[in-house]
Amino acid sequence: MFEVAVVIPVWNGEAVLARCLDALMQQTLPRSAYQIIVVDNGSSDATREIARSYKDVELLEEPLPGSYVARNLGIGRVRAPITAFTDADCEPAPDWLEEILHAAAARPGFGVLAGKIELFDEIEQEREVFGDYERLFSFPQAHAARGNCATANWASETAVLKALGGFDAALKSGGDRQMALRIRDAGYPLVHIPSMIVRHPVRASRAELVRKRQRLSGGRWDRTKQRPRLAHVLGVTAVDTIRRLRRAAITRELSVRRRAAVMWLTLELAGVAVGEYFNLAGGRKAARD
Repeated sequence: MFEVAVVIPVWNGEAVLARCLDALMQQTLPRSAYQIIVVDNGSSDATREIARSYKDVELLEEPLPGSYVARNLGIGRVRAPITAFTDADCEPAPDWLEEILHAAAARPGFGVLAGKIELFDEIEQEREVFGDYERLFSFPQAHAARGNCATANWASETAVLKALGGFDAALKSGGDRQMALRIRDAGYPLVHIPSMIVRHPVRASRAELVRKRQRLSGGRWDRTKQRPRLAHVLGVTAVDTIRRLRRAAITRELSVRRRAAVMWLTLELAGVAVGEYFNLAGGRKAARD
């Protein structure tokens, strides 16, 4: 029996999947101790062929679009007491799985182990402000107890995931936080584990950040049950924008010039979110993650 399983959803990931699988093949944990499951989510490129080229990697296919429905398919095939998630464009540290097992053994009854996500520049940055924005606001895993647990670096007991029915398959984005909060509400703690490290590429261009904000806005829209829905999501966006502006203004990691640039970009992306909400209110479907 495996000690831990890794589930990786992927959609058109031919440019990045091999890097992720290479990192998983180089883990300090013996290869016989962990299961690797790649769930192709309707790719039209060479993703499936790349996954098949790795010995003992299990390839599943989920035609319904959405990373959460893909993860659920993977969970159903897990043969280990612990399920870990990462993304196809990520690079787990060599001791990632070993650190997961150490953390799990030290914290019986845990709900989610949320590891550290280190950002790196995958491509040359279009402008420094985009990398600054990502590093300042993306993946606040240190606040895991609030539900900020990203599936780029996540581990849970398989039995807990199955008992709660897995992720909300209807969501295209934002299902990480929703699932984490459901796990917490069921009585299982959400724990930040800094020694569990996964590297994640920075969205270092305006186009990438706009697409990301549109996806996240769609996820919030789909998760929102309060009515009137549009007023609620606009209010949440306003509060979030004010918080980000304040954080950018007081950070000492950046010069005054770079702080001002991040604040201006924060306002621009808030405008993207507002526009996306009006499109969704008009009937457009949320973009996939």
